Amino acid sequence: MLLSTVYRCVDLISDSVAVLPLKTYHLDADGFKAEAKSHPAYYMFNMEPNEDMTRYVFFKTLMASVLLTGNGYAYIERDSKMNAAQLIYLPSSQVTITWITDRLGIMRKRYQVVGFRELVDPRDMIHVLNFSYDGIIGVSTLEHARQSLGIATSTEEHAEGFFKSGASVAGILTVEGTRLDEKKKDQIYQTWEERTNPITGHPNGIAVLEGNMKYQPISISPKDSQFIESRQFNVVDLCRFFSVSPVKAFDLSKSSYSTVEATQLQYLTDTALAVITKIELEINRKVFLPSERGRFIAEFDTSAILRTDKSAQAAFWKDLATVGAATPNEVRRENNMPRIENGDKAFVQVNVQTLDNAVKEKVAEPQNNPDLSDNFWVSK
Repeated sequence: MLLSTVYRCVDLISDSVAVLPLKTYHLDADGFKAEAKSHPAYYMFNMEPNEDMTRYVFFKTLMASVLLTGNGYAYIERDSKMNAAQLIYLPSSQVTITWITDRLGIMRKRYQVVGFRELVDPRDMIHVLNFSYDGIIGVSTLEHARQSLGIATSTEEHAEGFFKSGASVAGILTVEGTRLDEKKKDQIYQTWEERTNPITGHPNGIAVLEGNMKYQPISISPKDSQFIESRQFNVVDLCRFFSVSPVKAFDLSKSSYSTVEATQLQYLTDTALAVITKIELEINRKVFLPSERGRFIAEFDTSAILRTDKSAQAAFWKDLATVGAATPNEVRRENNMPRIENGDKAFVQVNVQTLDNAVKEKVAEPQNNPDLSDNFWVSK
């Protein structure tokens, strides 16, 4: 996380999930949804998953654990009626997956948690996996990016050392025609260090050499070693592992306004949607009781992404209102405005009609007006 690219990618993806409200819906027989605000899980999902965290903190912490360790855990604490009362975040270092044999001889997965006296059943544990080879244990993104992280870290360490040394290069100081003893060598070393030290000396100054001394650099310059290009490539390479565009990591070297706009849409469809889906599926199959499955569902409200984009938000609600999919009061409610009278009915446009109705219209005789051409007709 000390690498700026890794920090940005983890922060971006976890924030994308944390800012979205997680709402509980009731499904009728025809599949239509209505917010189930009276359901016990509604407040827990949307406001306070547990007594120590808000929804934002909980999902941000959970997603950071998924990306950095490969697994995100949350224990489902239930009340006396087996309804979910809290989602308690558990650090991945405190959870171990173990296997037991049931009475039929079948191996069953269980979770062993530090501080818990008994093993936890899978139905009581939210387990969000990162990339996984077996569907049981997730693999950290950093594990796959180990080589790229090593190169990026080495590049940053080299940059730190380079600038600490006064942006100077190493070399050989040659004394011609004279054989120096150890005492004289140490004196030259000390004098050179005092002169060129980036903290106590004058790293950008001029070193004066004796008549028989010559300095020859032996290191290549940062430009020759493609130092700057390497640092830029590290950004792109690490972004690939997190499925994040370099533009989202503030690498704007090859971007334009249209690129930024397209990148935002691509990020939502290629990165954020996959993360949101895996969390929704895990919650819906474990939090709700077996008798509630198929009747209640939890989904992230992705319209919150448009919250700061007023033009896109206005276009979205205008299109819904035009086709009668939203009433004026529904639009006002979602935009934090009070209810208005007669605003609970949907409206549709009536300035177009079908061809059948157009043909059925009767055509009247032309008006007796000499100033009008015969081509003008008046329809009843």
